[in-house]
Amino acid sequence: MFQLATLYAGIAGKVRPPVAIVMGSPRQAAELAALCPAGDVVCFQMDLHQSERLREELVLTSRDARVETKPDLWDIGLDFQTVLFPSPMHGERELKLDLLEQSLQILQTHGQFIALSEYEDDQLLPKALKKVFGKYSSTPASRDGAAFWSVKEKDKRRRRHEMTFHARVHQGPSHAFVSQPGVFSYGRLDDGARALLEVAKIEAGNSILDLGCGVGTNGILAADRAGLNAPITFVDSNVRAIALAEQNARDNGLVHFTSIASSTLSLPPASFDVILANPPYYAASTIAKMFIELSRPLLKKGGRFYLVTKQVEHVAPFVVELYGEVDAYENRGYTVIEAIPGETHDR
Repeated sequence: MFQLATLYAGIAGKVRPPVAIVMGSPRQAAELAALCPAGDVVCFQMDLHQSERLREELVLTSRDARVETKPDLWDIGLDFQTVLFPSPMHGERELKLDLLEQSLQILQTHGQFIALSEYEDDQLLPKALKKVFGKYSSTPASRDGAAFWSVKEKDKRRRRHEMTFHARVHQGPSHAFVSQPGVFSYGRLDDGARALLEVAKIEAGNSILDLGCGVGTNGILAADRAGLNAPITFVDSNVRAIALAEQNARDNGLVHFTSIASSTLSLPPASFDVILANPPYYAASTIAKMFIELSRPLLKKGGRFYLVTKQVEHVAPFVVELYGEVDAYENRGYTVIEAIPGETHDR
């Protein structure tokens, strides 16, 4: 069982402020902050919702630490003596590598990068640390996991783990999308997004909300039918996602688009003709339910809400509760739910 405090005890003497704690769950990051010696501590996150939870956890520990929510680690703009990276067992491999390489850029010369791994036999970190830093050391592996550390001896060229992919829907034009680890639709158009876009009815001039936009695929591909001059709004709590959606919207010729980094959704009511939602399939449909509830007042009368899911038995009743009768379409192994205010009862 992963014991963060036990692993930290093995490297505590190496931790010197200022300290950057890179990602980890809000509870893990707050626990590490509380264990750090006196001095400046900055906690880096990419998601606004996670950052809010982290601030709440820090209050409980009474540790004075600053939370920075940025697209990239080097956007913090500070030099640290120590970077602490709680590496999760089931975390995205490419994101781990990306953050490890970016950590080099924020370390002072002779500063230390320290990773705390949940794996008893981690196969990724040793190879990555040797490649980036030249060499590494580690604590003996145990059921608690293992700690690895490296010292920065010199700078290296900045590198992002970017992937560009191309996608089209129906007979529309092919679009190029830049993607990065840690953001939905990394390296490919998600099958659920394709299923959603193939079902959604989108007309010229429609105002569209791409809710949980990731790299912006849904809104940009929908603009093929709505028109490049149609108003498209991208919303995501992940600030890296918003930065990529903005870049992809510009590169694909969208003219009237808006991007909003937010963990809530505060927009004028009755603003959109079409809302597209492709929520993640975890957290017992919590995020899907939040998308449904927040989007309901934003649709114009006669507007269309589309949500794609593989958990229709959990999600559909909540859509029906808010919208009344809905239509469901099976496509590519997914269910696309369509709800139209004005044709159903109002709550």
